[in-house]
Amino acid sequence: MALDNTGLTANASLGDRVAMERLPHRVDRLNEWMDEHSLDATVAFGAVNVAHLAGYARYYGGPAGVVIGRDRSRTLVVMLDEVPVARELGEADEVLPYGDRGFGINLNPLPLLAGVVAGLDVVRAARRIGFSDEIGGMAELVRANADAEQVDASRALWRIRLLKDEDELVKVLHAYELSWLGQRTVGEMAQPGITEIELFSGALSAAQNANGAPIEFLTDMLSGPLTSKVCCPIHVASPRVVEDGDVVVADIALGARGYFGDTAETHIVGSNPDASAQRERLLEILAEAGRELVPGNTGAAVFDAMQRRILESFPGGEFPHHGGHGISVSAFEDPHLIPSDTTPFERWMLLAVEPGVYFDGVSGARVENIFLVTDDGGLELRTALGAR
Repeated sequence: MALDNTGLTANASLGDRVAMERLPHRVDRLNEWMDEHSLDATVAFGAVNVAHLAGYARYYGGPAGVVIGRDRSRTLVVMLDEVPVARELGEADEVLPYGDRGFGINLNPLPLLAGVVAGLDVVRAARRIGFSDEIGGMAELVRANADAEQVDASRALWRIRLLKDEDELVKVLHAYELSWLGQRTVGEMAQPGITEIELFSGALSAAQNANGAPIEFLTDMLSGPLTSKVCCPIHVASPRVVEDGDVVVADIALGARGYFGDTAETHIVGSNPDASAQRERLLEILAEAGRELVPGNTGAAVFDAMQRRILESFPGGEFPHHGGHGISVSAFEDPHLIPSDTTPFERWMLLAVEPGVYFDGVSGARVENIFLVTDDGGLELRTALGAR
């Protein structure tokens, strides 16, 4: 994994690898929606909104908000002590503080956050503003300080988040490569005598140290017959000792700097011809599903084809989970590869695809990659961005 001193993959860019019309930046798409609804600004609160619109995410960060003006300006409002790091890491044009120095003293800081946001000139002068609140209760607090009509922006922001900007792809790639570093660590450590929790901790340590800052770590680590339990919370990494010939299923999803990557791999300890054959067939099914990620297709259709291939390939096996999901500012987002999701795919959607098969009480196997939706089918993210 080639990392520069920012922690992001060195020289990652789409270049000529994706022959698609470039996607307008998410702030431009938000401004277009604001124009359509005659809005003077958009106000958004919460960690996901702030990471998506202002590029700022911080371990243990306090409540925050961002204001987008019609001139495309972005004003980020964070707790007083977070201002220096928010200016360093974020992408906002201006970072403003609320509250006083210190933490845990004021147990109700939200009125202070709302007061600063409502006091901004662009909000005070507005007649109509878009509004999205992931924190809860912010609408009334802002309304108490600003007269602007609030128009729900949550649906519009959801729609914008479905399509990933090029800079977002690089952020996802960073987390994705960290998760693959975790997988490589599991592969190296998976020897007879090691425990599941040691493998879990080893993957976490490798990825977190490479990131240079705390990460969010949402990981399944199952071994031997317990691989048939599929995932957390049914089974979590335990003191079970790995034996020769065991399968270890590691599904490593992690968040770094506000964006997530996700991988799954079936590691084989020693020799297990049956498990090796299962893994190889699942990789073929994964590739087939990737080719089906074209504009106009749906998660329901891809899931149906994936399920059929799995059940035909593995008599007596089960496929009891989704076939994949969107990913970016959260680890599990729309669209989903499930029977009920008929959302048409569009260029610039990003999906983690994960076929698996499980034999009750005996074994399980799963693989996973992230794909960018293109006219020619899904392009694996590392390929799309030329990762080294």
